[in-house]
Amino acid sequence: MDTNILFEKFTVDEVRAIEKKTRADIERKKEDLRTMVGERYRDLIEAADTITEMKNSAHNVMQSINRMESLCKELKQRHMVKGSLLYKREKPDNSSRKHELKFYGIASQIKLLLDMPEKIWSALDTSDYLTAARHYLLSRHVHTSLQLDSQQSPDLLSMFPVLTRQWAAISHFRSTILQGCRSLLRDAQADDQQIADCLCTIILLEDSTPRQVFNEFLLARTSAVQQLFKSNQQTSSIKEQTTLVIHLITTTIHQIYVVFFSGQSTVDAPCNLLLKILTEVTSKKQQETGLLEAHGTVSAKCLPRSVLEFMPSLRSHAVPVSLQQLQENSQQWINTCLKDVTSGLGKLLGFVNTVKRLADIRDALWEQLKQDHSMSLWGTVCSHVLNRSLSVWEDFLQDLFIDRAKALIKYQLDTATEMTKRHVTKVVMEIGSTSESISNGDTDLAEYIWHESSGDITQNMAWTTAAARSTSDNPGGLIMKAKAYTPFIQSLCKNYDEKLSSMMEDVSYYTQKSEDSVTMETPDGTEPFDRFSKADDLTNHIQMTCSTCIKELLDYLTEQIILWEKSLSEISDHSINIITQNKILLVGRLSYSLCEMAPSLQQCIAAIPPGKKTESLSYGKKSMKLSSSKIPDDPRWAETKQRLVRCQSECNRIWSNYLSDWVIRDLKQNLQTKKESDIITSCTRWDEVDIQEETEDGKKISSKIRVPMQASWYIHSLLYKLCKEINRVGGHAVHRSTLQNIVHKVSDGIVSCYESVIQESRSKNSTAIPLTQQRALQMLFDMKYVIQVIPRKEEGKENQRYNQRCKKIIDMLEEKVDPFDLDVFTPFMQSHLLKQGQRSAVLFGSITCLDKLGLYSGGRSSQTGQSEQHNVLPLTQCTGRFTLLPISSQPTRSSLPAPVLKQSLYKVTDSGMPSLTEKAAAVLPHSTSQKDVGSSFYNKLGSMSSMSDISNWFSNIGNK
Repeated sequence: MDTNILFEKFTVDEVRAIEKKTRADIERKKEDLRTMVGERYRDLIEAADTITEMKNSAHNVMQSINRMESLCKELKQRHMVKGSLLYKREKPDNSSRKHELKFYGIASQIKLLLDMPEKIWSALDTSDYLTAARHYLLSRHVHTSLQLDSQQSPDLLSMFPVLTRQWAAISHFRSTILQGCRSLLRDAQADDQQIADCLCTIILLEDSTPRQVFNEFLLARTSAVQQLFKSNQQTSSIKEQTTLVIHLITTTIHQIYVVFFSGQSTVDAPCNLLLKILTEVTSKKQQETGLLEAHGTVSAKCLPRSVLEFMPSLRSHAVPVSLQQLQENSQQWINTCLKDVTSGLGKLLGFVNTVKRLADIRDALWEQLKQDHSMSLWGTVCSHVLNRSLSVWEDFLQDLFIDRAKALIKYQLDTATEMTKRHVTKVVMEIGSTSESISNGDTDLAEYIWHESSGDITQNMAWTTAAARSTSDNPGGLIMKAKAYTPFIQSLCKNYDEKLSSMMEDVSYYTQKSEDSVTMETPDGTEPFDRFSKADDLTNHIQMTCSTCIKELLDYLTEQIILWEKSLSEISDHSINIITQNKILLVGRLSYSLCEMAPSLQQCIAAIPPGKKTESLSYGKKSMKLSSSKIPDDPRWAETKQRLVRCQSECNRIWSNYLSDWVIRDLKQNLQTKKESDIITSCTRWDEVDIQEETEDGKKISSKIRVPMQASWYIHSLLYKLCKEINRVGGHAVHRSTLQNIVHKVSDGIVSCYESVIQESRSKNSTAIPLTQQRALQMLFDMKYVIQVIPRKEEGKENQRYNQRCKKIIDMLEEKVDPFDLDVFTPFMQSHLLKQGQRSAVLFGSITCLDKLGLYSGGRSSQTGQSEQHNVLPLTQCTGRFTLLPISSQPTRSSLPAPVLKQSLYKVTDSGMPSLTEKAAAVLPHSTSQKDVGSSFYNKLGSMSSMSDISNWFSNIGNK
C-alpha cells in the first residue's frame, strides 16, 4: 500500500500499529525461511553422510570377499602339497568318525532343547528369572547353531523334525520372562537380590543398558505407587494402603542405593549389585555356572564346545549409572511420588471420619518404620541417592494428615453449632406456636422452679459435701433451678458439651501420648519420626475454629435478637410481645449457660488438656475460685466468655427496657386520666382515726379524720406486675445490675409521671382533673411508699438527682394540703406507711433491698456508743416464727424520716391534759428497745430489721 494513502486513511497511532504489524510479519517470514533452509540443508547433510557410509560399507564388503578368495586359494594349495595318497587313505576313516560325532552332538543339543521348557518353567515357578533367562539364551544359541548346521546338511531337518517345533515351544518364554520381571519390579516385597536379578535379566534379553533399566525400574515403581490408589485396591483398608505406599517408597530408595549406586560408600552396606551380577553372568561358562550338570554324562560329552563354553554377551560394555544421573532421576521420581501420594492418599483420607483412625494409621506407620532394619542407614542412603535428607512422614504424609484432622475438627464443630442453631430455632418456633410440645419452664420459669420433682435432690446428697455436689456431673435439679437453667437449656448445653467432649477425646489420640505409645518407644530413645510435632498446630486450630463457631452462633442469635427488638417496638399486642420476650430471654439464658454448662467449650478455646477441671464445671462461688486459680486465664476464652455474657446482657437490656416502659405506660394512663370515675376506681380505703382536741375554752372536741393507709391500686398494680414478671422469668437468677436498671427506670418513670400530673394541675388552661387535697394526700402517700419500697441508696449523681426530684415532688404535693391538716395527718400517714411497707416487703421482694441492706430503721433503733463489728452476726430476739434467722446490721443513715413528732400543733396547757401530738404518738409503733411483748406481729418482725430482710431470702438467690 502506498504510504501517502496510509497517512490519508489512518491516524499516526494506526500507521505505527500497521508498521509494527508489517515488521512482525517480515520477521516471522524470515524465521520461516531460515527454518525451511535449515531443514533442507540438514536433509542434504544426512543424505551425504548416508552415501558416505554406504560407500564405506561396500568397500569393506569387497575387501572381505577378496580376502576370502585368497584364503580359499591358499587352502587348496596346502592340501595339494601334502600328497594325494595319504589324503585319500585317511579320508574314509576321518569322515566316518566326524560324521558320527556330529550326529551325536546334534542329538545331544536337540535333547538339551527338549529339556529346556521344563527347566525354564521350574525357574519361573520359583521366580528365578535370571536362571530362566540364561536357559533361554542357551536354547537360542543351540537353535541358532543347529540352524547353521541345517544349511550345510539339508538332511538334518529330515532326521530331526522336532527341531522346528521345539524352538516354537521355547521362543515364547522371552515375553513370559520379561513380563514376570516387570511384574516383580512393581512388588514392594521383593528383596534386593531379586530386583538385581530381574534387571540383569532385562539387560540380557533386551540388550539394554544399566541406565535404561534404571529408568524402567523407576517407572515400574511409579506405576506401583499409582496402582495402590486405584479403585480395585479399595478392598484393603486405608491403613494397609498407606503402609504399603510408604514401604514401597522406602524400599525403592534403599534398592536404588544397593542395586545402582556405584560411588564410594561411607557405610558398610552392599551397593552396585547390578554390575556385579551382570559381570558374573557374562564371564562364567555354562559348565562353571552349573546349568548343564543335570544333563547326564553321555549327553554332556557329546555337546560341542560352542555349547559348553557359551557365555551370554552384551551388545555394548555395561557402564554404571553416573552419580549425577542417579540423583537427578531419583529426585524426579520422589517429586512424582509426592504428587501421586498427595492426590491418591488425600482422596483415601477423605474416607477417614475420625481423628483416632488417623492416629492409628500414623502409629501403624511409625511401628512399621521402627521395625524396618534398613531405616538405620536411611540418612546415609538418602544423602547418596538424593543428595539431601528425606523424611517420609514429614515430606509425604504429615501435611495430609494434619489437613484431614483439621477438616474433621471443623466438621464436628460446625455440626455442633448447626445442631444448636436448629434446636434454638425449633424451640423458638414452638414458643411462638400454640402447641404444647415446648416445656412450660421456658415460658414460665416460676412454675418450673417452684414445682418439685424427683430429680431436685440427688440420692447421695446426704453423703457428699456442698462443694462436691456443685462440681459433680449431676449436681441435682435444685442447683439448676437456682440458676434458672430449664430442661431445654440443660439438654442443649449437654448435647453441645458432649459433641465438644467427643471431639476433644478424638483429637487427644492424635496430640497426646497414651500408655500404649509410651511402651512403643525404642530403648535408645530414637524414633522414626516425631508423631506429636504438630500437636500445637491442631490445638491452635481447635481454638480458632471453636472461637469462630461461637462467633457464628452469636451472630445468628444477634440477628434474631435485633428482629425481636424491632418487633417489640412495632407491635402493640402485649400477648405477642410476651412471646417475643420469652424468646429473647431464652437466648440470653442459653448464651450465658454455655459458659457454665459446657465445660468442654472452655477446654477447646483455652487449650486445656482433657481431665483438668475448668471453672465452667464449678457451680459454687468458692469452688469456682479454687478451680479458676489453678488454670491461667486464656485471652481467647476471656474474649469468648465476654461475648456470651454480652449477648445475655443485651437480651436482659431489651427485656428490662420493654418491661419498664410497659408498666410505666399503664401508670401514666391511670395518673393522667380525665375521668373522675377512673380516679374513684383506683382509690383505696382510708383509715378513720378518732382524735380529741381541746379548744381555747377548755372544751374537748372529738372528731374523726381520714388518712391514707395504703398506696393507690395503680401503684400496687405496677409493683405487682413488675415483680410478677421478674419472678416469671426467674428473677433470682437475673443479674443484679439488670434488676437495678429496671428499678431505676421504673422509679424514674414514676417520678416523671407524678411531675407531669403536678405540672398539669398548675397549668391554667389544663383540662385535667384538679389536684384536690384528698388526691394530693393519696399521691403523697403513694410517693413516699414508692420511695420506701424502692430505695435508691447507692451513691452517685443519678441517685442524688432522683432523691432531689422525689423531695421536690413531696414538697409540691404538701403545698396542696392545708398546713394544719398536714401536721395532723403526717404521723398517721407515717405509721401506715411503715406498716404497709412491712406487709408488702415479701410480695415485692424481687425489687426491694437490691443494695443488700435493710430498708427500714424504725423497727430497730441503733445503739449509741457501741461500734458495729463486721464479724458478729446479730440474731433476732423474736423466736416465735423464724428460729435463729440471720440478719444484717442496719446502718444509722436512712432516707426516711423517723416517725417521731418533733413539735406539737398547739401549746400544752397547764391543765395536764394530753395534747393532740401526744395522742397521735400513742398510736404509733414503738421501737424494739421498749421490749413490748404485746406488740403486733409486724412490730416483732421489726426487731429483725423489718420484713425487707426476709425478702432478701426470696430475692436474688443467685447472689449476682
